[in-house]
Amino acid sequence: MPAARRSVDLLRACLRRNDEEGRRRLFGSPAVGGWIQDVILWISARDLADTILTKRSTPEIRDALFERIARTEYLVELVPSGRLDPGFASRVRKRALRSLWERMTDLPRILLPHFPPSPEPLEIPLFFREVPEEGCPPDRIRLGESPLWIVWKGGTPPMALKTHLVNGSLVISAPVNVEPHETIPGTGILVTHRLVSHPRCLKVGPPVSGLAPRLARALALAERAWPRGGKEIRERTWMVVPLSERGTVSYSQMARPGISYINVFRGSLLNLTDDLLHETAHHRLHALQEVEPLLRDGGDSVYFSPWRRTFRPLNGILHGAFTFLYRSELFRRILRIPPGSREAAGITLNRRDRRWLEEEAARESARCRASLADLDRAESEGLLTDAGSDLLARVRRRHRALAAGRLSLETLSGIL
Repeated sequence: MPAARRSVDLLRACLRRNDEEGRRRLFGSPAVGGWIQDVILWISARDLADTILTKRSTPEIRDALFERIARTEYLVELVPSGRLDPGFASRVRKRALRSLWERMTDLPRILLPHFPPSPEPLEIPLFFREVPEEGCPPDRIRLGESPLWIVWKGGTPPMALKTHLVNGSLVISAPVNVEPHETIPGTGILVTHRLVSHPRCLKVGPPVSGLAPRLARALALAERAWPRGGKEIRERTWMVVPLSERGTVSYSQMARPGISYINVFRGSLLNLTDDLLHETAHHRLHALQEVEPLLRDGGDSVYFSPWRRTFRPLNGILHGAFTFLYRSELFRRILRIPPGSREAAGITLNRRDRRWLEEEAARESARCRASLADLDRAESEGLLTDAGSDLLARVRRRHRALAAGRLSLETLSGIL
């Protein structure tokens, strides 16, 4: 595949950078990290599907393949009937090959901010395509994590766009504009077009009018209530992809570090603040899981989730207890903002709001207590690694402190 070979050559050029700061930015890029995780996931899915299709399958292999697909946005596409049918492996293999091609052709635009200076023109192949996971419509190309994108102005865009990087400038000979991307005011967090559900896939819809200023107010509330929590949002979130459908919950994915898919249908200031911090907590836990495994459980053990009211694998229970403690503390902190400070920040809480915050904070504490009991049992059965046990001990301490009315310290370790 010529496009894949070219992408790998460009990646090698970036990895050969001699300057420490450039390498630090490359290895710390959530877009690059997400690309690597996605490629690993789809290679693994392809190989498992090939094993099933060559009649060497076992129930464990089928379960492992389903577990990987369940972590992606393609579950409805690949399991349309809601159960594993004989065509599952074939559909997965087809999707894996397509996704690997898309990720390979995506790599040049992801790497664009990281190319080392070169006196020679460097050809950068870019591709127009709809990217639902980044809320990017088919007539645009997002340039890495920068607040810029290329917009086609000549009708239907071609699939490929040939560009050259010359002395740090991108040279394009085509009817395009380079336009600023909408961000949350006062931050570098990108705000994309909305995602719209279709029967078997997600499509990119129009932007949500006025969303960026609303998110800025939500972030300001988080920073006013919990400065360290607001800093976590700024540090760990680089993109918000809006969902605007009744019944859809906000979510994030390990293979999309720093991207928060936020349901703006509810849209109140408290809801947006809650979702911004909640998804940031998922990003933080995903980052911990990238460094070392927290669980020894292969997904066979399931536990009742008090949040989803259904049975979930152990990883889902760990994420629930970890992230909803953030929610409980955020609500307690909002309640403690002095009235004068709230009014100065344009924040109003009526009696109904205060009652809702009190009830939700208490409810999350009770739900976390139930899940901590399950995590304790899993630990006693050897299903947590040493790092997982250390994290669980910190979650327990934080839960006990909140139950006693003590808020966390304004330090990274104090937040968990």
